[in-house]
Amino acid sequence: MNIEVVKYELINKLSSTTDESLLEQLLVVFNKFSSKKEQISIGQYNKELEASEGRIQSGKFTSHDDLELESKEW
Repeated sequence: MNIEVVKYELINKLSSTTDESLLEQLLVVFNKFSSKKEQISIGQYNKELEASEGRIQSGKFTSHDDLELESKEW
């Protein structure tokens, strides 16, 4: 599969999803790859960690099992 096909498929899936948690997780992955060796401050790290913990405590996350089931529908 060439990169243009992969991009097209990702764009279609991103535009059709309504799962905010999934989109946030994908954004984290994209941000990690775009700043591979760019370091963040301890303060920023702690801020991101607290935000993640808050999302988990409020139930705004997708479990690994749920994500596997959802990916089978793609």
